[in-house]
Amino acid sequence: MYSVNRFELYNPVKVVYGKGEFERSNEIFGISNVLVVCDPYVSTSDYFKKAMSRYKSVFVFDKILPNPPCEMVDEIIDIVNESEKKGLKFEGVIGIGGGSTLDTTKAVSALLLSDGKLSEYLEGKKKFEKRLPLMLIPTTSGTGSEVTNVGVYTLNGIKKPMTSPMFWADIALIDPVLTYSMPRRVAATTGLDALTHAIESYWATSTQPFTEGLALRATKMILESFRATIDGEEWARDEMSIAANIAGIAFSQTRTTAAHAISFPITSFYNVEHGLACALTLPSLIRWTYEHIPQKMDELVVYLNFKDINDLAVRIEELIEYAGFSLHLRDYGVKEDDLERIASVSMEARIIDLTPGKPQYEDVLEFLRRIY
Repeated sequence: MYSVNRFELYNPVKVVYGKGEFERSNEIFGISNVLVVCDPYVSTSDYFKKAMSRYKSVFVFDKILPNPPCEMVDEIIDIVNESEKKGLKFEGVIGIGGGSTLDTTKAVSALLLSDGKLSEYLEGKKKFEKRLPLMLIPTTSGTGSEVTNVGVYTLNGIKKPMTSPMFWADIALIDPVLTYSMPRRVAATTGLDALTHAIESYWATSTQPFTEGLALRATKMILESFRATIDGEEWARDEMSIAANIAGIAFSQTRTTAAHAISFPITSFYNVEHGLACALTLPSLIRWTYEHIPQKMDELVVYLNFKDINDLAVRIEELIEYAGFSLHLRDYGVKEDDLERIASVSMEARIIDLTPGKPQYEDVLEFLRRIY
């Protein structure tokens, strides 16, 4: 067995799970005047309107773009500031939606009490020191953003992650009913994201006993419910809501690794959904990582009841295809000449160094060639 010399565990987010809990979100949050950032389809739902009717005042921004550009976040701040000049005052911020919405809400809650543009914080020129009270409510089962201190934003056409102590929410409200309306494709891509979170957290060089247990359990739950989840079965969406949250707590401590690093340029350049972009290299990385931590990966295989590491990798490939996606980059508009650029940008993400064996540029290029 490997030894553990030191680790830290810190996740200050209060997690509330339950069907129908969204309707009593005002009681859970304890705040009456709120700014709500949400996906467009959320704001028109009867479930949303009923829940929001319980607040004293609600100001809704629902024009969220995927892979949130820094300029969009800055625009929200300008709109909210103008509203406050007209007498509206917000005591807290609620984010309701997928990962892009939740990440946007984190930045908004901090920028409302800070000066400057989001790009200045993303580039490390400034640091957030405070934020408004924050509650995050996912409508998808995958990103885990509601329990992490990470936000991912687009700057100059490239997705970039940033962490901040101010990005920890006060409350993560998990109501699986909100996921029942997820289209098949969204359920599939977010489920693949959650699976990648769990497996990467398990093998990350920053792993530790607490996160390993969470990652193992989340991986098993996701694999067992994935097909039924994308087929729309409610029991599976309940299960996936919990599993995605567990995976989020796991990688909130360890961060992610090469699959996420490589996904950033694939999403930025070719508009491939984040979870799918992560999962495309996951089978290759599983096989490659085994060479560096065979004992640990064997423990994963045994726990998941696969015969060997290749069996696990093949299962993930089968799930990607079951969801209706190709395993090959060329089918997403990627040109063979683009692979070197993708590999180069991937190496700029520091999380790639958390991968066992620490893949180098040539390794990443080989991963990309295998799935081209």
